[in-house]
Amino acid sequence: MAAEAVWKGNTNQAICAFTFDDGPSQLPLERWLDVLEQEGVIGTFFFTGEWIDQFPYKAREMISRGHVLAPHTYHHRRMAQVPKSVFLEELKLTELAYQDATGLPCPAFMRFPYCSYNEENLEWLAEWGGYLDIEGIDSGDWAGVPAEEIVAEVEPGLVNGAIVVMHSNDIAKHSPEALRELIRMAKQRGLKAIGIPELLQSLGIEAGHKSWKITVEVPAEPDLPAENWVPLSSREQLAEIAAQSIDWHIRQYTQNFTSESDWLQHLENSLHEFRTIEDRQLFYLWEFSGSYWGYVRAGVMKDTLVLLDFAAKEAQADTLVYMLRWAVETANRLGLTRIEARQDIRRMHKMCVQLGWQAEIVEDQ
Repeated sequence: MAAEAVWKGNTNQAICAFTFDDGPSQLPLERWLDVLEQEGVIGTFFFTGEWIDQFPYKAREMISRGHVLAPHTYHHRRMAQVPKSVFLEELKLTELAYQDATGLPCPAFMRFPYCSYNEENLEWLAEWGGYLDIEGIDSGDWAGVPAEEIVAEVEPGLVNGAIVVMHSNDIAKHSPEALRELIRMAKQRGLKAIGIPELLQSLGIEAGHKSWKITVEVPAEPDLPAENWVPLSSREQLAEIAAQSIDWHIRQYTQNFTSESDWLQHLENSLHEFRTIEDRQLFYLWEFSGSYWGYVRAGVMKDTLVLLDFAAKEAQADTLVYMLRWAVETANRLGLTRIEARQDIRRMHKMCVQLGWQAEIVEDQ
């Protein structure tokens, strides 16, 4: 069974979608985002895993501003020309980049670079996990042509259900200007521009997601003791960690909250995620040099210590080692045999390898 290649939405509904491939390195992404938001439109961006890894803060910003981010392979390969092992690796690498950058599971729909795919590729997509391929009207902006040429290329096909394929890269410098004209043209034709998930719903399709986790076999003891970790024991401590962690510019705050009071309320409430309820006795703070430098929130599911959320003042990977040492000591104290996490999993895996601990990145069912 092959995955479906979707070229348009429901043609009985006055809808369309503006989509963008690649991701810019030199031109500011705001050139596209500002046009969309000034015109009140949601955009769907099919960006490479390389771009997401290079600009994770931009990936988070796009989503927080209400737009949709989806895979475009990791290295922008012509997927019809690669073997199955490379094909699947490209998908996995992109999903991991997406999850590490945003903290969210990756949408299970993508776009092939260069529209390069064959029937066997669609079969591999379906096998990988219910993916959809999203295609549409080629605007030709990838050639760096003037805005009027882009508009002329798209205009005949700007009808009910249209998916417009544009680019948000350094070559398509006239794309934002053309985008504004095309959005206004769509409005004149009575078309509402929506994101790809909503457009798929018009076809009766609910977009899926893919998620990964790391599992760590608990060693008998950490390489070094876990130092400076203290349990959360008062609301004063909680208020202090809330105030201090805002200045860390962590994803958990910047992507979801706009005020310290809302962030504090979030920290006050137990997390219930991944079929695990947070044990408030496993909310620990990392004290260092007269202030807090990190926190971890965890729960227990069967034989596993589940790290539900964690953050640190420093972005360096060795901060994960400090937290892993706490996790190993805690797991041993509770008689648990595994540790599980779903954020920063690639760096955590690398640290486990360096520590000589058994760890594996696996699909999160």
